[in-house]
Amino acid sequence: MSDSLLQDPRLVRAVSSIVSRSERQASLDVLRETYVETGVLPQVTNFGHQILYGRRGTGKTHVLQVLGAQMEELENVFHIYLDVRLLGSAHMFTDSTQPLAPRCIALFKDLLGLLQGRLLDIATDPDRDGRGLQEVDDLAHYITAKTAEVTSREVKTTRQDAEGSQAGLRFGVSSTGPSADVNLGSTSNRTNTDEVSYSEALRETVVYSEIYRVLDTALEAMGVEHLVLLIDEWTSIPTELQPFIAEFLKRSVLPSNRITVKIGSLEYRSRFSLPQPGGGNMVGFELGPDITANLDLDDYYVYERNPARVEEIFGAVLYKHVVSGLDQEVLDEHGIRDAAAFRSRFFTERDTFVELVRAGEGVVRDFLGIFGSSFFRATRSGRNRIDLRSVEDAARDWYETDKSASLSEEQHVALRRLIDDVIGTRQTKMFMLSREQADHPMILSLFDLRLLHLIERGYSDKENPGLRYNIYALDYGTYVELKRTKVEPDGVLFEDMEAAEAQVGERLVPLADKRSIRRVILQASIFDDL
Repeated sequence: MSDSLLQDPRLVRAVSSIVSRSERQASLDVLRETYVETGVLPQVTNFGHQILYGRRGTGKTHVLQVLGAQMEELENVFHIYLDVRLLGSAHMFTDSTQPLAPRCIALFKDLLGLLQGRLLDIATDPDRDGRGLQEVDDLAHYITAKTAEVTSREVKTTRQDAEGSQAGLRFGVSSTGPSADVNLGSTSNRTNTDEVSYSEALRETVVYSEIYRVLDTALEAMGVEHLVLLIDEWTSIPTELQPFIAEFLKRSVLPSNRITVKIGSLEYRSRFSLPQPGGGNMVGFELGPDITANLDLDDYYVYERNPARVEEIFGAVLYKHVVSGLDQEVLDEHGIRDAAAFRSRFFTERDTFVELVRAGEGVVRDFLGIFGSSFFRATRSGRNRIDLRSVEDAARDWYETDKSASLSEEQHVALRRLIDDVIGTRQTKMFMLSREQADHPMILSLFDLRLLHLIERGYSDKENPGLRYNIYALDYGTYVELKRTKVEPDGVLFEDMEAAEAQVGERLVPLADKRSIRRVILQASIFDDL
């Protein structure tokens, strides 16, 4: 068994080749090989309409891609994966000065075009009998012609040119050449009349019932029992358009018992419905009756909720991503038989790996990014294993380059106030916020940027009966950024909880002891003057 594991060029290539974004992985086989089951996939492997929440980097795309492949193992079941970022044209999609209707219709037609293209691929598959080609063509005709029909009017204009009896010199050009004559005055008039006719387009429209009819007819003719429509990156749709896109799906796609819709989205940037004035029917989805929204990937990756389980999940994720594509002889040479052996061979001790898991803060993409950085830090230092210092430095760099660098000036100020108050003054990185204040725009923006992490929703504090709180943690990087500086917190945050509590007592809020957080209640008014 070799001790130069970190220096082995085959393993170095494997680590540098890790693709942390699933949409950039062209091979579906690799996606399936690197997928680690957390308990989510069994809950979405069905024909019910569902929304899958999760912050950026938690693996929504990976789940959807693997789900699509798994569903196609069923007879006459097919899927289409649709990345919303590829829909629409820039001048219609993002231009908020344009009317809503044409912007929505442009998106509808793009979505239908992708659906029709996928159905054409299915219908022309050499392993199938070609049934339904005419119906798929009818769908294409509807998209390109029917939806292009507009309500219009004919407009005619008349132009008249009159010549009077005034005297003068007139020059002209005729078929016989240039000419000139003198008009000394006349009582005759000549009028030239031109009539121009053109169509004036008033509006463009989409008829929901027609879409449903041609789409369902095509599926039936092809013998497709079920089509699973996987819509990813929902929140790349401008917020003001989201309810109308949902309404389009609700009226033209959801009525078909042959089509299932699964949506990957960010909970706090989703707007699936728009209430109407006077209490009328809302525009968009009614969450529950129309489509369920009870799955959140963050719930499966929060370390504080189930440390042992989360360590196991991330250990398997890291193992699968590194060894994917490696020959078995390479693994045998280094004694890597499973995820546990991988961890012991790559890290100086178990606590080092645990530190890496905590540094990732439940975001798979951040976890893999910090691992890659710590691996190459250790490699450059000539170490045989990844040590704690390499993880800490990698986490600090990841925080500075991948997270805090994208903050606006207001977000920088807000984050600094949180760090000074929570870490600097209260010597912890966790705090409570009343549920009523949890939708504060600054809290939501920092959460979206993975600088705040939701540990638990709706926590009940016995000292404040009737109130519910959300428990948040500041990002790991905000803490390690202060280490080895003059404002370094006194608390030992990342060691064993019992040992840490014994060492620093009340100055550290143990991650497993919510009783100690009661004194760390934040007020959103801290952001009022921003």
